[in-house]
Amino acid sequence: MSVQGSFRRRVAAALAQDLSIIRGEFAARMRAQGYRAHTIGLYQRSLVRIATWLAAHRRRNLSSIRGDDVCLILNDLFVRRYGCRTMTRHRPALHRWLDFLGVSRRRADTMHAASRRWLDDFGRFLVDANGLSVHTRIYRRRYARQFLKWRFGTGAARWREVTAQDIWRFAERFAGCVSSSSANVMLGSLRAFLRYVQLRGACGPDLAAAVPGVANYGRSIRPLVLSEPQGRQLLRSFRKNDPAVHRDYAMVLCLVDLGLRASDVASLRLQDFHRAEGFLEVFSAKTGHRRQMPLTDRLAAAIANYIQQARPAGVSDQLFLRIHPPSDRPLGTEIVRGAVRRAYARCGFPVAWTGTHRLRHTFATRLYSRGVDLGQIADLLGHHNLESTNRYAQVDLKSLRALAQPWPR
Repeated sequence: MSVQGSFRRRVAAALAQDLSIIRGEFAARMRAQGYRAHTIGLYQRSLVRIATWLAAHRRRNLSSIRGDDVCLILNDLFVRRYGCRTMTRHRPALHRWLDFLGVSRRRADTMHAASRRWLDDFGRFLVDANGLSVHTRIYRRRYARQFLKWRFGTGAARWREVTAQDIWRFAERFAGCVSSSSANVMLGSLRAFLRYVQLRGACGPDLAAAVPGVANYGRSIRPLVLSEPQGRQLLRSFRKNDPAVHRDYAMVLCLVDLGLRASDVASLRLQDFHRAEGFLEVFSAKTGHRRQMPLTDRLAAAIANYIQQARPAGVSDQLFLRIHPPSDRPLGTEIVRGAVRRAYARCGFPVAWTGTHRLRHTFATRLYSRGVDLGQIADLLGHHNLESTNRYAQVDLKSLRALAQPWPR
């Protein structure tokens, strides 16, 4: 009996054991936690595919993976072969599998202490000198960390050794498999980090200047806004008498009637709803400020109906909660965006319509077309700069044509 043949038999036996656990104990655990059969089936198919690939190409079994392995598996199996959009469908399955194994999802921090100090100092600089919002700081630190890990690994940051070619290779490696908008966020964060390194005197201006930009040719800077008939069609699509539909309808009305961001909707608390006083207190996670927004009659009725008929009883004071498991996790922006995407699909809107900001642009444009001052619109949107508001309020060219004077003969 050869050593290689014996090893293959052990790998095959481990794979058979993994598949048995996925179809047995893992599925039973998810059913006990209240997951739907459709979701369980999706996770099982993802795990079977990953387990088979691990056994065939890495000679490992799925039960041996740890939190550090998730990104490597997703990158090797899905990004290089099928693209990032395929990868994102399998990440939740691996996370549920790690939860089932009782293994922490957190990756071990192998960054060198000197490199970590660069990251921590950069984070403080973003607060003290730039005054950036929490979300912007998260993105900038994330991509700065990604560059440090990619270029220096577990060693200390030695900036004199970094070249423009390193910047280009990083951009090609990580920004090449995402959308142009996401790539520009990634590269803009790296550019800001390298400018900070230059400010500290550790490198010259050539590194920040070497960070490329990604063209957005063919992409509109402003998303097309919904017309009045499309807006009515969007709200009429919420007809099913289901707890999730009650919640989604109230969330979408917050976007349509108040122009909130998805993060604003997700951060609403039960005590922020003041129906008797006629306002909703909104905390903006992006700016860190609170403001009071006037409640429309239909929005007040929708939130009250959701609270009375669909909101799960629990100890959380979050206004909008998860209807389906995992119910112990707070509702995030991905669920708000998912409600909008499903509504777009039911209405038959273009496939490219996926974001919630389209409704925010529609809100600002509707107010502007009715003669509301830009300063008032800025207050409602939570903007401190009128230039930001001007990008949201689009001029109705058809209405302006009626005001244009005829060309003199």
